[in-house]
Amino acid sequence: MNHRIENLPAGLRHAGLLILLCALPAIAADAPNAKGAKSGPSGAFAPVPADHELASVWNDPEFTKRLLGSYGFASDIEPRMQPEEQMVYREKVVPALQADPKKALSVLEGLVNPKASAVFDFYLGNVYFQNDDLTNAIKNFEAALVKFPDYRRAQKNLAFALMRSGKYDAAVKPLTRTIALGGADGKVFGLLGFAYLNQGRFASAEAAYQQALVFEPDNIDFKLGAVKCSIATANYDHALALLDELIRQNPERDAFWTLQANIYIQKEQPAKAAVSLEMLRRLGRATSPNLLLLGDLYLAQEARELALPAYLEAIEKDDGKNAAKALRPAQILVSRGAWDDARRLFEKIRGGAALSGEDELKLLKLESKVAMQTGGGEDAIKVLEQIIGRNPLDGEALLLAGDYYARNDQKEKAELRYDTASKIEGFAADAFVKHAHLLVQLQKYPKAVELLHKAQKARPRDNVQRYLEKVEQLARAGHS
Repeated sequence: MNHRIENLPAGLRHAGLLILLCALPAIAADAPNAKGAKSGPSGAFAPVPADHELASVWNDPEFTKRLLGSYGFASDIEPRMQPEEQMVYREKVVPALQADPKKALSVLEGLVNPKASAVFDFYLGNVYFQNDDLTNAIKNFEAALVKFPDYRRAQKNLAFALMRSGKYDAAVKPLTRTIALGGADGKVFGLLGFAYLNQGRFASAEAAYQQALVFEPDNIDFKLGAVKCSIATANYDHALALLDELIRQNPERDAFWTLQANIYIQKEQPAKAAVSLEMLRRLGRATSPNLLLLGDLYLAQEARELALPAYLEAIEKDDGKNAAKALRPAQILVSRGAWDDARRLFEKIRGGAALSGEDELKLLKLESKVAMQTGGGEDAIKVLEQIIGRNPLDGEALLLAGDYYARNDQKEKAELRYDTASKIEGFAADAFVKHAHLLVQLQKYPKAVELLHKAQKARPRDNVQRYLEKVEQLARAGHS
């Protein structure tokens, strides 16, 4: 059985098309000694739309809970507060935070000054952060760190605010500093992996995700991040090992099966890729593109009897709305002489949505090819002449018409069609060869040699060169 997959579309074999990875999961902050701070009306820190790339971070309830905890205070690892500052904190800041973080803004803004504790700068940054004012949040976190560089929670929340504002490059430094200060956990490493991934630093990202998985071995998003890094570094076996774990835990996730199939394609293992897509098919989750790819994989293994049902199901899956996508597999079937299978696919395509003018012409030419090979040449040539009448520069139709006339002893018409096709860019080489073959039948060897030389100049091919040498021998013998 032939396991080569050259017939697959080139784009399908490129790892860049593996776009099925989910967003990074929620990234939580540690919350030492939280003391009763309540969220505002939104109940979240700067929530994002569901389709945002970090939605699973900011919209996660646990993330909000942990960030709200960062209003607390841990005296052993944080900036000290003077006695009078502690009193203001208890009597003014805590009540304001409990009532409404927005109302705490005015209180905290009045307390922040160059000589005040970095804690107030941090709290003010937190309130801005919670209310989606990322610019002022970052500004105040940075101010807190100027006063107290080892302020771990300020480092961490600065990193979060930078990530939330899409400044992934800038977030790397406070993230790594958080880890150095002892604030490492799965979420911090996962967020660092995400930041590195967006920089294209795949090896560093993979290392960060591996650390994140030590803390949270069942985190789906961390594993998917590691999978993406492995794919980018061509470590396909590791990517597959991670996917096996994900699929065992979540067999209903169709994206995992599709991703697995694409990796097997990248490894040039079409049989295994087909198994992955068949599993997706049996789960009832295979899309029309999945089924078209499955048909391609079966064709690559010379399993036409399995390919055709996949193609037919692909057209049915979208109610024939994208039937034009089946023209490519139809062309493959025709090129392999699978006339009956091609006819069934033609019928299914015809039963779908109306084709565009260009796609309609493609289908007509494919039908004409099959017809000429199965005894329906007279009907086929009528269609081909109609196509040529509509577009006199349709090189493919001209060559097909020339083939029909050549086989049916209408040499002059055949020569006319070949000669016209030879003047069209992209068809000259084939037109010269076909015309030369016709001239050889007519024993016009010198002219045939001339055309074959033109064909080789247009597109050199070994088989044409061998044919040219034989015709040259005939020309010399005839001249002698």
